[in-house]
Amino acid sequence: MDDRMNLKKFIQVLKRRFKTIIVTFLCLFLLTAITSLYIIKPTYEATSTILVGKLEREGGAQGEINMLLASTMDLLKSPIVLNEVKNKMNITTDLEKEVSLQNNKNSQIINVLVRDNDPEVAKEIAHNISSTAVTFMMESFNVADIQVLNATELQPEEVGSLTLNLGIGFIVSVFLGVGMAMLREDLDDAIKNSKEVEEMIGLPVIGAINLKQKMRIPLVLKERGQTRKVEKSKNRREVRV
Repeated sequence: MDDRMNLKKFIQVLKRRFKTIIVTFLCLFLLTAITSLYIIKPTYEATSTILVGKLEREGGAQGEINMLLASTMDLLKSPIVLNEVKNKMNITTDLEKEVSLQNNKNSQIINVLVRDNDPEVAKEIAHNISSTAVTFMMESFNVADIQVLNATELQPEEVGSLTLNLGIGFIVSVFLGVGMAMLREDLDDAIKNSKEVEEMIGLPVIGAINLKQKMRIPLVLKERGQTRKVEKSKNRREVRV
């Protein structure tokens, strides 16, 4: 019973604060749409794949290959490689935040993922990081079978979409609109109807007096050739001359 009463009160609040919900929803949703269309730039993700093969010496154990994979992944995000790429491309971007690595268990493939607002820049960064790391591994670790696969053939893909952003903005705007309505209702201490009075004092309400002052209606009276203006109040039944 209490749950039904609470649900009924909730619906009443939504009806009473419908304008607040609509205004809050429209403001937030329009802000989300404008931000998605004109402020937030699209992000593109480029992928470069590195294949780590067998070691140069014969009889390489699986443990040694795993160690080589771990070393390659550490090298890919090390300052040695990233600074080399930044100097080569003459950029000041914080590559450590744009680059992420993927490697499945028992796999000799490492995926280098780079995100940037420019698809061509993202693809070039991914290629340079991969090729720089592979060159360093071949020279320093004597790895004969390691190579970059599809570094320039894979086209960058756009991350996220306008439809997704608008959908998320729509849902968030609705919840915030309802939340704003509930907040205004909670902060409003005014008594809305007689039922609230009965709940507060625990006694039935016998009658109610409307104290809202209504507009006075001007009356024009003619008395012996003179015109007099009289104001009559609707709710107080009085006449003012």
